[in-house]
Amino acid sequence: MKDSLRKGLPERDFRQQPDRASLRHSTRKLLRNPLFRGPMSWLAGAFGMVWALPLTLAGVALALPVALWRGKVSVVRGRSVALLVRGPLADFLLGHHPFGAMTAMALGHVIVSEAQGLSARVLAHELVHVRQAEVWGPFFPIAYLASSALAALQGKDAYWHNHFEIAARKAEKHI
Repeated sequence: MKDSLRKGLPERDFRQQPDRASLRHSTRKLLRNPLFRGPMSWLAGAFGMVWALPLTLAGVALALPVALWRGKVSVVRGRSVALLVRGPLADFLLGHHPFGAMTAMALGHVIVSEAQGLSARVLAHELVHVRQAEVWGPFFPIAYLASSALAALQGKDAYWHNHFEIAARKAEKHI
């Protein structure tokens, strides 16, 4: 008789598939491993950049004249990478935006800002929009407008009660 049966323990057939709980535990352990997390993080970031490419190209089309007319260009690195463009033309465009004056706006991986630059809070806010563009890709403008429309239909402010803006404002609080 086997020792496991003698002790009252059930005999385990190791040819069986492991249960779901042990698979979840193994997967979590693997994802915490720095050797695995680095390549997966890089792969997810690369996919996000490609997925948001249509929006980024629109951002580049807006940023190019801003950069060429006495503008400044820099790269911002956070959880996502973005191109920050600012200058006098950006001041004019942001001051005359159809939805009202603003300090900065993100289109894909491009942030257009006032010439003076951004505060850390506004930059954190815009980087959330960059990450949202990575998740939603070309559907981000549609989802953003739908969230504003839903808020307006509920009698709320279309900007302040927009789901995407609420998430971006939460990120500002952590700065």
